[in-house]
Amino acid sequence: MSPMADIISREPLTATPSSMVDRVVLILGVFEDSAEALTAGQISVRSGLPRSSVHRILQQLEGARWLRRQGHGYTLGLRVFEIGSLVVHRSRIAEAARPVAQALSERTGHVVHLAVLDQQDVVYLDKVGGAYARALPSRVGGRLPAHCTALGKALLAYSPPAVISQYLAAGLRRRTEASLARPAALAAALPSIRDAGYAAERDEAVPGIGCVAAPVRSPDEVVAAVSVCGPADRVNTASHELRHQVIQAAADISRSLPGYR
Repeated sequence: MSPMADIISREPLTATPSSMVDRVVLILGVFEDSAEALTAGQISVRSGLPRSSVHRILQQLEGARWLRRQGHGYTLGLRVFEIGSLVVHRSRIAEAARPVAQALSERTGHVVHLAVLDQQDVVYLDKVGGAYARALPSRVGGRLPAHCTALGKALLAYSPPAVISQYLAAGLRRRTEASLARPAALAAALPSIRDAGYAAERDEAVPGIGCVAAPVRSPDEVVAAVSVCGPADRVNTASHELRHQVIQAAADISRSLPGYR
């Protein structure tokens, strides 16, 4: 059982998960205005929550590394820093990519996406331009199964072997009749994508939609992917020119990232 699930399971039956989330948010919010360690009593007073509930939640948050015990009090833990750093990092990638994405959309007339890999899904960091943008189900912050998208396949192709193995072991969710449904088929496709430097899909995520994607690199790893996307009768996924434009855009974004050498 996860630490958060354990917190909820220990609450009285009258407490709902949503009220527990509210309590955790209140407790973490107390630390916004304090640079020093706070005792359970101080946290109880400032949050307005019963001390017994506060003590129980504090123990679980400490176990999950959201809080750190310091003497007789608590401070924010490393997990908060890790999540915050990840959000800042992804925001910087999106900020660096935006001018390139806008230029790519203007040149091609297609929707441009920027996404990262998160377990079984791609998470969209940005969505730019294109007359067909509103008709696509993608949205900033939204998710789609990685193997159903050109973005996801480009990211998986450059992932460490352990990440790929874990992904394949989890099974493949089908979104359309054209979606890859067999792990062996996806595993066979990834080396070719890596060699070519791009991935393409047609009808696999959304019927009637085609996409071409390429990986965005930091100095040490692939951190995101960029794609052009639109109606399959307008997005020629076999076009060398379109592939080149996407690969070049990915390279331009890579060079604009902080720390790129």
